[in-house]
Amino acid sequence: MAELVVNIPDELAHEIKGMHVNWQDVALEAVKSRVFELKLEKSRKLRHLLFKALVSESKMTEEDAMVLGRDINESMLKDLKNKGLI
Repeated sequence: MAELVVNIPDELAHEIKGMHVNWQDVALEAVKSRVFELKLEKSRKLRHLLFKALVSESKMTEEDAMVLGRDINESMLKDLKNKGLI
């Protein structure tokens, strides 16, 4: 397993001292959440590019492209749920 070292300001370290929280779990969940956000943003950009390509060079209607986009979203959501990311 990889290791991530996080430096925090002394003031914050003082605030959290004595709190009975597993900060390793908190940090891991924060990293997972951010990775998910970044993948989702990348996915939005890819979907937008796909949409533009479909609309500009095909006979597909805008409505057809929107349906395709929704299908892609549903498929990606299912995949993320299967991977336990959401």
